[in-house]
Amino acid sequence: MTVTSELSTYHDIRAISIIRTFVAETGRFFGASESEVQQLELASEEAAAFIINALLPDADENFKISCKPFAQGLAFHFENRGLPVDEENMPVYDSKNPVDSLDGLPFFLIESVTDAVRFQNRGNEGWVLVFEKRLTAFRSLKPEEEHDPEVLKHCAKEKLAVTIATPSDAYDLVKLTYFTYRYSYVKEVFYYRKALEEAIASEKIIAFIGKNAQGEVVINSAFFRSPHCDAIAEAGMLMSRPEYRMNRALLRLTRMQHLFVKESKSGLRVLYSKLVTAHTRSQRLLVAYNFVPTALKLSVHDQAEFVGLETEEVGRESLLYALTAPNGFEPATVYVPEAHFAMTERLLTPLEVVALSTESGALARVESRLSVEKVDDDRYATVRVETMGVDLMQVLRKTLHLLDSDGIITVHLYLPAEKPLPADLDTELFKLELFYSGVVPRAMQRWELVYTLLQGQHFDFSAIALHEEDAQALRDYMHEQYRLVKEHA
Repeated sequence: MTVTSELSTYHDIRAISIIRTFVAETGRFFGASESEVQQLELASEEAAAFIINALLPDADENFKISCKPFAQGLAFHFENRGLPVDEENMPVYDSKNPVDSLDGLPFFLIESVTDAVRFQNRGNEGWVLVFEKRLTAFRSLKPEEEHDPEVLKHCAKEKLAVTIATPSDAYDLVKLTYFTYRYSYVKEVFYYRKALEEAIASEKIIAFIGKNAQGEVVINSAFFRSPHCDAIAEAGMLMSRPEYRMNRALLRLTRMQHLFVKESKSGLRVLYSKLVTAHTRSQRLLVAYNFVPTALKLSVHDQAEFVGLETEEVGRESLLYALTAPNGFEPATVYVPEAHFAMTERLLTPLEVVALSTESGALARVESRLSVEKVDDDRYATVRVETMGVDLMQVLRKTLHLLDSDGIITVHLYLPAEKPLPADLDTELFKLELFYSGVVPRAMQRWELVYTLLQGQHFDFSAIALHEEDAQALRDYMHEQYRLVKEHA
């Protein structure tokens, strides 16, 4: 994670003193000498004055300045939401003819006191003026303190009391979420005490926790019921304080959860898990509990940050969808396009009672109905087809266009698969650059096809780490589908 310091102020020449102070004090924090501080002040004044006076941003737009440390120096970013920059015709200051080249003086001054100056075009997010300054006595941020080896040894061997959480444990779970992920965890209910209390009380969330000798919740693994069917729940939400990550109670929690479902407590029948693909550690554990991979959800969100755990930076996270039913699945028929029959059959063969059919049928003469859920911060959306009518492609095309206009770069489409599908369904989806990504259950006898749309991003399939052979086969199959979509776009 790159730590930044940021300022949001006014597009007003009177605010330059605020900007100058921010840049100067940030420089001092990182070890700038007084002469280097003066140079940073000059650069910040000229950069801010140029953007405010020459590029004329709207007064009601926030003026954002940020600082990012790099090896032995700092990079300051001045956002410009005003006029676009004409990079090829920037004014140049001529010291031999200063009167006629004054427009170029700001850049001349910035360049004279910094090590690099450049403009970045960010499309519909505007422009950024960046200047870099290396510091003679650069003082980097202190690394996170490591735990005492003796403390880690004690925590690894400590006998934890394992139980099912009650509403009174909600605040401890909120703290555990913070200790594990800081504020990067995607399930926001784990940051709200009251909402979490209600979810635990209603058994929407069934949390299996481990407490230390002080009675603190230090590990957690939970079930999160599906909003579509109470008999289906997501298994996961694995959390641990950094010092307890080697404690074997984590395995006890997993066995406890499996037994809980096998004994048919709380009406749970099917578990699914969405597994990160930056590594295969969690995938290896689920193979032991007969989880079957059935879908791969690409580019869902930025990676969560694990406190005290180094992870390789791979950009946006993709998730492997896998499911299990300790007491067996309900018999069902899943209708799939003929082109994807073989791949789907390979995925669902272990389920035995789920049959596949390529039978086709015409769409009903009704209006299509879609539900859309967006996560703007992740630039991600799911589109679920609730009713498939004759106008499906027209409605879907309009919906995808609107999502694109909203800056959404990943869309997952869910299509009902309990009835025969139109013969040309896959061909029409292909024209919209949607490609097949697997199947998932919505209810005990209702399944959905999953399709993916990736917009405005270069996706690297080689970065998806998978342990199980069927999951690897699905990834490779999707890679080929994605290649074909791009070829015909």
